[in-house]
Amino acid sequence: MYARWLLGGVLLALLTACPGGDSAGGDIGGTVSLGPSITGQRLQIDPQPGKLRRTGEARFVPGEVLVEFRGGVSLQSVSSLRLQVQGRPVELQQVRPLGLPNMALYRADLSEAETPALLAALRGRSDVVSADLNWLEQPLAPPNDPGYPFQWHYPAINLPQAWEITTGSNSVVVAILDTGVLFREGNPAQSHPDIGNRLVPGYDMVSPISGANPLANAGDGNGRDSDPYDVGDEQSTGYHGTHVGGTVGAATNNGDGVAGVDWTARLLHVRVIGLLGATVADQVDAILWAAGETVPGVPPNANPAKVINMSLGGKSPCTTARQNAINLVTGKGVVVVVAAGNENDDASLYSPASCANVITVGATDFAGARAPYSNYGARIDVMAPGGDVSKDLNNDNFVDGVLSLGRRDSDGQFIYNFENGTSMAAPHVAGVVALMKALSPNINTAQALQILKSTARPLNATQCKRPSGNDCGAGLIDANAALAAVQGGTTSSFSLSTANTILQVQPGGSVNVPITISRSGGFSGAVSLSLQGAPAGVSGSFNPPSTTLNDSTLTLNVAASVPNGTYALTVRGTSGSTFASLPLSLRVGSGTNASVQGTLVLACYVAQGDCDLNRSKAIQVSQGGTSASYTIPDLTDGDYAVLGWKDLNNNDDVDRGDYLGAVVDQSGNLVAVRPGNLQANFQLDALSDDLSQLSPGVLRSLERAKVK
Repeated sequence: MYARWLLGGVLLALLTACPGGDSAGGDIGGTVSLGPSITGQRLQIDPQPGKLRRTGEARFVPGEVLVEFRGGVSLQSVSSLRLQVQGRPVELQQVRPLGLPNMALYRADLSEAETPALLAALRGRSDVVSADLNWLEQPLAPPNDPGYPFQWHYPAINLPQAWEITTGSNSVVVAILDTGVLFREGNPAQSHPDIGNRLVPGYDMVSPISGANPLANAGDGNGRDSDPYDVGDEQSTGYHGTHVGGTVGAATNNGDGVAGVDWTARLLHVRVIGLLGATVADQVDAILWAAGETVPGVPPNANPAKVINMSLGGKSPCTTARQNAINLVTGKGVVVVVAAGNENDDASLYSPASCANVITVGATDFAGARAPYSNYGARIDVMAPGGDVSKDLNNDNFVDGVLSLGRRDSDGQFIYNFENGTSMAAPHVAGVVALMKALSPNINTAQALQILKSTARPLNATQCKRPSGNDCGAGLIDANAALAAVQGGTTSSFSLSTANTILQVQPGGSVNVPITISRSGGFSGAVSLSLQGAPAGVSGSFNPPSTTLNDSTLTLNVAASVPNGTYALTVRGTSGSTFASLPLSLRVGSGTNASVQGTLVLACYVAQGDCDLNRSKAIQVSQGGTSASYTIPDLTDGDYAVLGWKDLNNNDDVDRGDYLGAVVDQSGNLVAVRPGNLQANFQLDALSDDLSQLSPGVLRSLERAKVK
């Protein structure tokens, strides 16, 4: 930022008008905050994590059942059914046929307590094959994108290496069956800016339900329509579908926001979760429609999905209707990925996690262990990062959730937020499967699952937090190894780990970090190790620096001049075209984070193209944190340039590594601030340019102001 206004030229020539102020003098004030070069944050990340969505008590829609009739029975002939239920007559009306042969949704005027008795009566009919409740389920809860450094969950599955193989294909469509999406074509005010242009027309499958307010679940005033917009809020839907869709395929390598797993696949949002939940009947039609099957009353889907993600579920059995729908679409080569559930319970008790022909995904945390909420058991196929917002193991000053797209209700701002859950783990797998299909379009569920399992990194009993690591399936997916296997090449690879990724060193000290090299698939090559991201004064050496063995030791040396703070480092291992990375967090001294405390804020009175120190005034910020308010009082009338400087090494010189900032316009030019303006906000950035090019007048003014 400072490059424009400090490089050469005359100070006065750079000033542009800034509204506010009066002609009688007064105060100048505003907020000074740390900029992206210091915090690493260039986008609106909400530090408050979203709530973990658990299934709660099993629920279904009162009076509604899904009925499958035997072949030869015309659905028109059974538009209504009359039954004896617990000794009294009950009439069921057909609501609509489903997209499966001989299956329809029926509704009766019954309470929740009375509804289960319908099943026994229906199953006793000779013309009925199956009958199930209409269960109501819930959402379970390096590119140049500036938020990518906070997406620890991608290196955890070797995704950066996988992107060297492919970033996807636009011939692959991934369907997200969820709460809908924060996007309306041609309406930026209602569209998250990081969704991009890869959406294909979706559909709102949330239909009216029984009860006093049939549209209570839909929440948009109508039934099914072609607009899958998420009409919820943070408390109801939490914009869950947008977050999940962002993990699958946010606009990536566009210099903005965050990255998605697949950079190129097209996304199909199908709204199935309303304000109250997702009925099985709506899910069945959504599964079929997403895959290109005909659904009565719904226009055809012109963009059939090759992959379906379902980050939802409930403590209910896998109903016949849902299993039949899954079987039908997977028989066409569609891969269905589902979340395992967030109850720290056996996944076989939950649906769709317990269904056959799906890939059921459990969740891991930053350390690669099973997240404490994740379901487990024999039904888990693989694990993927779901995060744990109760921790910050990587010390990036944010919780260890999965970072993706969201919205803040308080001001309607589209943001990026951290969520955790198997809902966040499943789209990692769906995105990787989409990458696999970019390489091999005809790969089916069995083939995709076999590759994911054979290339996964197993979790032991301790990591799985269970008597056996088998309760975490085949383990944590490895995107790079999976894509290599799809290509028919070697699946041999390696990963890097250490017992403690959080390192504490005092200035002038050192620490040894044992690095373990885990080899898989017969990999035996020499691995060369290097350290990346070390700040000035921090150096690292490896013993040995290259090895065919399974371990090495990193020695980190921290010079006495290194300021207290927390620094993100990366150990990179390379062997030919294969590489792996290990993130480390280095706390120097107390690990105190950078703050604005001690920043000198100067109101520089501009006269004859320079700063008149006699009429200028400076204050020093005493408040800590990443931002603080300031006020410079009792200024005479005139034009001021407002500048900020934090002298990190306390040598009274503006030099490399200090923090510097100013009130500038959108083009980066200094603005003229007049007394009375209390909105003179600005950011500090780390000074790293050639100091010989700094305006001598600005340098002199700042340094003299501090001396005073």
